[in-house]
Amino acid sequence: MIKRLELHLNLNFERGTLEAEAKLKLAGKAGTFLLNRGLRVDSASVPFSCRLEGLRGFETFKASVIRLKEPLEEVELNYLGRLESYESVLPYLKDSISRGYTLLRTDSLFYPIPSEPDFESIIKSVVGPEFNAEITVEGVPEGLVVAFGGEICGNRLRIEGTNRLDIAIAPFTVIEEEPFRLFVLGEKGIERTLKLLEKAYGFYSSILGRRADKFTVIETPENYGGQAGKGYALVTGSSLRAEIPTNLYHELAHLWNPRATPEAHLSRFFDEAFANYLTALAIREIHGEEAFNRFIEGLKRDYEVIVRRFPEAEKLRPSEWGRLGLWELSYTKGALILYELHRRAGDAFYDVLRRLLKEEKVGFERFRRIVKEVAGIEVTV
Repeated sequence: MIKRLELHLNLNFERGTLEAEAKLKLAGKAGTFLLNRGLRVDSASVPFSCRLEGLRGFETFKASVIRLKEPLEEVELNYLGRLESYESVLPYLKDSISRGYTLLRTDSLFYPIPSEPDFESIIKSVVGPEFNAEITVEGVPEGLVVAFGGEICGNRLRIEGTNRLDIAIAPFTVIEEEPFRLFVLGEKGIERTLKLLEKAYGFYSSILGRRADKFTVIETPENYGGQAGKGYALVTGSSLRAEIPTNLYHELAHLWNPRATPEAHLSRFFDEAFANYLTALAIREIHGEEAFNRFIEGLKRDYEVIVRRFPEAEKLRPSEWGRLGLWELSYTKGALILYELHRRAGDAFYDVLRRLLKEEKVGFERFRRIVKEVAGIEVTV
């Protein structure tokens, strides 16, 4: 697990390539690291090997696997190459370096991730202990703006207590209206979006407490997928300007996710189910009961589609979704489970949420006990 990351990036926008120096301080010794499939290590702290491999459990996702001669707690890696998109495997993962729109995400492995080439291993590594990062970015052409969820000072970026990194570079317009900072590709429709964002933030804060002094929104092109990090979110332009910006409410809601154990996180129940049901509540608060009911009915229809493809999903508990790769159930059935719990628990449901937010790490058994203690309801998870 990473404790501290120092990263120097030199980007070539004409070739779509990067050269990088990474210094990692780890929570323990590690000898295997993953990088984007288009990147290769040029030098390291100790002798190493590097080859392209598919992730066990997700073989079509190939990565450069770096194996050090001996495991280390502090590692230096110099690497270079072309950042390759993974959209043929995961359609949303279009990350690349270009003048039109550059996106660097943890998902595309643009920096070394200490992990075995195994899907479960990389998930546990990414959702493990939070780390601090300092990044310098060079080679950005004039007219392009670097967008980042943490502090930005010239070409230096800094963020503390994160478990992922997301950097976008494009001709952004920057809008700052406390506590929000928006990097947008056009200002049309953004004034209304800001007002809705303020309402959603105020609603979540009123029921669960204020969670961040600043929240950053970074606009992405279509079909890049939504993403949430510590105090920031990536949201597509159409989602930002929608009549009901559901995806924006969803990414904002991640600020109030309980912290899950790495094992529990595999199901995505404690982040996506909770974020989707909080989204439903924000829709009811801001847009009314009818809009809320439409959203819930949409979740039910989407769940039925999954069940038609995987009939066994109907009988599975949330704790089983992760190991079977059915984490998409958290967006639908997971949110519907919370909807039913809210219906049965009434206002005690909010007490359950507040209690969960105080926990250092939550697993399914701990969740079951808290629901029983706070709301007097027995749940099966």
